[in-house]
Amino acid sequence: MSRVPAPHSFLTALSPIDRQDDAAGARLAAIRAALAAHTQYGSPFRECPGAHMVRMQVIDALKPAMGDTSGVHLRSAWLLCVAELDGGVDDFLDALYRTDPEFVHATWGQCTGYPPYRGAVFLRRYIARCRMGGELPYAAFPASVAQVQAAIARKECLGALAAATQRLDDAAAQAAFRAARGELERPTATRPGGL
Repeated sequence: MSRVPAPHSFLTALSPIDRQDDAAGARLAAIRAALAAHTQYGSPFRECPGAHMVRMQVIDALKPAMGDTSGVHLRSAWLLCVAELDGGVDDFLDALYRTDPEFVHATWGQCTGYPPYRGAVFLRRYIARCRMGGELPYAAFPASVAQVQAAIARKECLGALAAATQRLDDAAAQAAFRAARGELERPTATRPGGL
């Protein structure tokens, strides 16, 4: 019986950050600090299964068009979140909240309209209000996270086999290949986010 693949989802959410009160600078600084503190290996997204790509960015200024002298600027800053996911957006948001609720509150919690309550359901509702339609795919691979990780594991297994058998005679190399064949056919992939 074949497994039904998880749906492929895209998320584009634009959350306003109010700049009209005295605390606006502190909110922007807190969001920027939270974003700057998370690295590839310390990222809360690393523990979210199925996350192909996630990017968050503060947008607080627009580059004016060439020759524009109107002085028009953004009245609000915005927190942009784009993601490409294997699975549903709600599942991703639940995993993110479960992994690092402090990150959620340090970023979206500083945005206009985010409720002062704790729980993944409030994050899901807030993101639903901030979502923009017309999402575009961001991933570079036409495969799921699990398929890409299995291919990487297979490549590593094959490389290890080649290194281990390069000085063996033909019969010993063939025996080593047969012994490793199961791992090549069904590689043990790293868990999502573990690359």
